[in-house]
Amino acid sequence: MAHRQHWMIRFTDELMTLTSDLTQEQAADFVRRVYLAGHEAGVAEAAEESRREGE
Repeated sequence: MAHRQHWMIRFTDELMTLTSDLTQEQAADFVRRVYLAGHEAGVAEAAEESRREGE
């Protein structure tokens, strides 16, 4: 069975290949913040859609 790399590590590594001025910690923090913002936006959109369907 193939080993799958955790999404956080994968995207941190990808970001670090695109920029030369970030440390691993800075890149990981950025990836985490973007993920959380996207997750929160998705939850808010789903709640709004649910609210509209209930009207």
